[in-house]
Amino acid sequence: MRREARTTRTRPGPGRWPGLIGLAAAALLGTALVPPAAADGGTPTAAPTAPAAEKSERPRAVTLITGDRVLVPGPGRPRTEVVRAPGREGVRFSAYRVDGHQYAVPEDARHLVRDGRLDRRLFDVTALARAGYDERRRDLPLTVGGKQRRVPTAKLADFWQRLRDGETAAKGAPEAAPNAASGTARSATPADVPRIGLPGVTGEKATPDRARTRGAGHLLTVRHLGRDGAPAADAETMVIGLDAPVRHIREFLYDDDGTAELRLPPGRYLLVGDVVDRDRNWHRIVRPTLDLTRDTRVTVDARTTKPLTTTLTRKGARPAAVDVGFERRTGEGTVGVSLGSTTFGRLYTAQLGAPVTDEEMTSGLSSTWGAPGARGDFANTPYTYHLLNTVHGRFFTGFARTVSDDSLARVTAAHHAQTTGRRGVKGFFGKAPGFAAVSGTMLPFDLPSRVTHYLDTRDTEWSGAFGEQTAGPDGFPVYATAMGSDYRAYRAGERTTERWNAAVFAPFLFRPDHAGRKGDTLWAGVPLFTDQDDHRAGSLTDSASIRLYRDGKLVGESNGGQLTAQVPPGKARFRLENTASRTSMFRLSNEVRSVWGFTSDTTSGDGAALPLWVVRYFPDVDLHNNLLPGKGGTHGKGGTHGKGGTHGEGGHGGRGKPSSVVTLPLTAESHPGADVGTVRELRLSVSTDRGASWQRVPVTTDSAGKRRATVPRPTGKQTLSLRAHLTDSRGNTLEQTTMNALGTDRTARPPRPEPPTSPQQCISAPKTPHKSPSGFRILSSSHNACSTPATFWLMRYDAGRSEWHTITENVIAPGDTATADWPCRGSGTHTYRAVQFDPNMMFTKPSPAVSIRC
Repeated sequence: MRREARTTRTRPGPGRWPGLIGLAAAALLGTALVPPAAADGGTPTAAPTAPAAEKSERPRAVTLITGDRVLVPGPGRPRTEVVRAPGREGVRFSAYRVDGHQYAVPEDARHLVRDGRLDRRLFDVTALARAGYDERRRDLPLTVGGKQRRVPTAKLADFWQRLRDGETAAKGAPEAAPNAASGTARSATPADVPRIGLPGVTGEKATPDRARTRGAGHLLTVRHLGRDGAPAADAETMVIGLDAPVRHIREFLYDDDGTAELRLPPGRYLLVGDVVDRDRNWHRIVRPTLDLTRDTRVTVDARTTKPLTTTLTRKGARPAAVDVGFERRTGEGTVGVSLGSTTFGRLYTAQLGAPVTDEEMTSGLSSTWGAPGARGDFANTPYTYHLLNTVHGRFFTGFARTVSDDSLARVTAAHHAQTTGRRGVKGFFGKAPGFAAVSGTMLPFDLPSRVTHYLDTRDTEWSGAFGEQTAGPDGFPVYATAMGSDYRAYRAGERTTERWNAAVFAPFLFRPDHAGRKGDTLWAGVPLFTDQDDHRAGSLTDSASIRLYRDGKLVGESNGGQLTAQVPPGKARFRLENTASRTSMFRLSNEVRSVWGFTSDTTSGDGAALPLWVVRYFPDVDLHNNLLPGKGGTHGKGGTHGKGGTHGEGGHGGRGKPSSVVTLPLTAESHPGADVGTVRELRLSVSTDRGASWQRVPVTTDSAGKRRATVPRPTGKQTLSLRAHLTDSRGNTLEQTTMNALGTDRTARPPRPEPPTSPQQCISAPKTPHKSPSGFRILSSSHNACSTPATFWLMRYDAGRSEWHTITENVIAPGDTATADWPCRGSGTHTYRAVQFDPNMMFTKPSPAVSIRC
C-alpha cells in the first residue's frame, strides 16, 4: 500500500503511452484554457454570467478521444446516449452526473485516467460541448507528450487504437521522464495541459498530491478485493461529498496493490466502488453514506456482489442496452451515477453499509431489447422492449426478473420520412418516482418504418424520442431533425398507436415560456418544425434569424434559435420575425417564416407570455409524407386552440381517384398563458410554383369550430406552399409562410442549394481586445465579409471556474464592421479574447487572448 491516493507508475503494456494527454492550448472558443500570465502578475477574476444557451430539441453530440460519440444532456433531455465507434460495440461505460456536468468514461480508458495518462476532463461531455467540441468540430486538438496535435474526429477511433496498441511509442513518441526520487517513470504534471473547468471547482487533478495523507482531517483507507479475495489492481472508488462544506469534493482512490488512502475533512460522503476481475466481470459496490468522523477503513469486496439478470419470455429477443444507476439526493442537490453495457452478462452489484431513506436515494435498472440482425446489430428490428425497475433507499444487490408480453403495454408506431433514403432512430427513456434513466440508446430504422414497442408499466412513465439522420463528415450520423414526446404512463395489456414525423412541419407553441417579457427584457424562441402529432422538434438549418422591431426600429437580432433583448420601457408596437431555411437537407417545409405583430408594455412580477399565434395543418399523408387521394385529413384537428375557440378532431378523407383539390384541416393555436383575443380573421393563400405566385383559398369554420381550407392538389414535381394571415380581436397579427409544405412526389430530393461562401474567406479574426484611449472601456472590432449576418463575441476568462464567459454579443450585418465594448472598471487583471462566428455558427476565428489591467 502506498501513502497516496493515486499512483503515477507506468502500467506495463505492449508500448509506452506518450505522457499525459489533454486538450491542446490551441483549442478554440469556450475551452477553459489556462490564460496567459498578466504582465503585472495579476490574476484574472470572475466574469459576469454568460447569456443563457439557446434551447433546442436537436441533440448535441461530442466525439470522445476514443472515437465514441456521446449525446449531451440538455434542457428537457436529461439522458445521455452513447454511440460506440465501429469495432467498439461491446465497450461498457461508467457515467456520472455531478453539479450539472455529465461524465462518460469507457472501460478501456479507466486505468489510463487513473495512471494520469489521460485528463479525466476529456470525458466531461458537458464541458466539452460548452467548449465547442461537439459535432460541428472537424478535429480534436490534443497535447500528446507535451506536443500539440489535431486529430480529425473521423480518425479518433484509429488514433485511440494505435495508442492502445503502443504504436505511437514505437514511432518515437517522447518517453516519460524519470522520477529522481523513485527511479520509476512518471507521467506529465497537470500544468502541462490546459483545463476544462467545473462550476465551483478548479478541476480534477490528474496526478497525486503527496500531502493528501498528511495534515488535518480523517484518513480514509479503501481496500479493493476481487472475486478470489485477493487485492484487486483494476479497481477504484469514487468519493463524492454530499453536504456543505465537503460538497465540492470529488476524488478517486486507486492503487495497483488494491489499497489507497486519502485524508478528507469530516463530513458525509458517497462511495462508488468498481472492481473489474480477470474475466472482465464488472462489480459495482455502492455505499450511500459514509459519515467520516474519524480515521476509517472500507473494504470494497467483489465477493459480496450478485449478478444482474433479466429474461424475456419472447424467444429471439436480446438486450441492446443495459444501464444500472442511482440518484442520491441531499439538500445540496442530486448526484446521478450509472454503468452502461450492451448485455446483462458480466454485471454484478451490491449495497455496502446501511440503507438511507426512500427520499434520499432511488436506484434504477433499465434495458432496451430487440431482434439482432445478421450483422449482430439491431437495425430494423420489428419490435423493441423497454424495461425499468427501481428500488428506494438503497442500491441493488443483484437483481433477477422474468418478463412476459402480457405484463407490458404494446405501442404500434409509424415513422414517416421527410426525405427519401434517410435513416431514422427511435428510443424510449423511462422514469419512475425518484429516478429518471440518465442514459439510453436509440435503435436505427430505414425510413419509413413500422415498429411495435413493448413498454414497462406499474409506476413507470416513458418519453419517446425520434430522429431523422444524415451522414456526417466524420462517419457518424448527424441528427437532421430530432423530436421528443412528453412522459406518459401505460397500463399492462394496453394497446395504442402513435405516429412520428408526419407533415406539415410548422411552428408550435406548447409551453408559456416560448416567448415573453419580464420587465423590459423580451425573449422569443419558437420551434418551427413540429410534426402533426405535437412532437416538439428541432432541425438543422442552412440559415436562421430572429429580428425584433419596436415601433419600426430594430432593437434585437440573433442567428435563430432564441433571441433575448433589452427594450426601452413603456408600451409600444412590436414586430417579431423568425425565419429559417433548410433547403439543402429537406424537400418539405424547407423555408419557414413567421412574423408576429403585437403590443407590449413593461411588465411586473414574473412577467407575461407574449400574445402570439401559430397556424398548423393536418392533411392526410402517407408514410412518405405525400398527400393521399381524398378530400379530408385523417388527423386534422380543425379547430382553434386559444380563447374563443374549440379543439376538435377532423374526419377521415375518402379513398378514390385523386381530385384536383384537397380539403386541408387547419387550426389557429395561441401561446399558452398569453392574454390573446379571439380570432377575428384567418386567411390562407397557396402556391404551387414555389412562391412565384399566390392564390387565396377559402377557409370555412363549422359549428364545432373546426376549420378547413380547400386547396389545389399538387401534381408531379409540384409542391404546395402555404401562407396564413391571422388577426385577433386585440390587434395581434400573424403572417406565417411555409414553403414546399406538401407534395406528391416521394422521389423528389432537396433542391441543390447555391454554393455558400467559404467561412474561411468571409470571416476573419477580430481585433485583439484593448483599452480605449480614455482607459475606461475594453474594445474590439470585427468585419463581416459574408453575404448574411454573422455573430461576434467579446469574452472574458473566469479563473475561478476555469471557463471563458461571453460578456457581449454583436450581430454584424453583411459587409459591415461592428465594435464591441465593455466597461474597464474595478481593479485587478482580466483576460479577454474576441471571436467571430460564420453565419451558420459552424466555424469560428478567435483573436489572441490578452490580459488587461483596469
